Amino acid sequence: MLRTSALVLALFISGCTSVATSPRPMDYYSPGQPESAGESLFEPVKNSLADDTIKRILDYRLALPAQNRVAVLKLSSNSYWRYYSDDFTQLNEDIASNFIGRLQASDRVYDASFLPSLLVPEQRTLPFLREAAARYQADLLLAYRTQCRTFEKYRLINPDETRAHCTVEAVLLDTRSGTVPFSVVSSNQFSAKKDSQDNNFSETIRKAELAAIGQSLAETADRLTEFLAQAEAL
Repeated sequence: MLRTSALVLALFISGCTSVATSPRPMDYYSPGQPESAGESLFEPVKNSLADDTIKRILDYRLALPAQNRVAVLKLSSNSYWRYYSDDFTQLNEDIASNFIGRLQASDRVYDASFLPSLLVPEQRTLPFLREAAARYQADLLLAYRTQCRTFEKYRLINPDETRAHCTVEAVLLDTRSGTVPFSVVSSNQFSAKKDSQDNNFSETIRKAELAAIGQSLAETADRLTEFLAQAEAL
């Protein structure tokens, strides 16, 4: 069985970066400005936002429940590698379990789970995603997508080695207000060498990509829990 830790021997990660949203400082708001009551700030259907609506959104002071349900949605499609073998299926499940576990470790999160596929709208725009999160009674929706790029130059040097760059981009949607108060982009570069157990070099690349994605997702969860720890409570 493959495990994330088992890939460490063949995987060398470097240049890790994680850039996340910072909470607004308290002195940003005008003295005496009332706290938010969790009301919706967006009209159901609108071609464009009026100036006064934009001002209300910018002046909105985020406050979250003491305990929150976080619905998670992966926007990028799953690769066929997910079901390539039992090992790959287990590795994907380990990555998802670690990601969810880190979110649930937050004192501000009572539940973190993937948004059921039956609720995922065909049009993945913010209004429809917000409605899906509301139906799931999720206070927050964490949507993310992954992307990996392999540097072909390194195969010219050694056909059994690769180097690539993987990124996880995530945004947090507050279901009550419709605002996006948090975003994070976590990137990792990695190099890997073909293992004797790999059937082909493509398998080597994909295993290394999954390990790098797993690390980026872990960093994403950590940045979000830090953000939630600083958010005001309703």
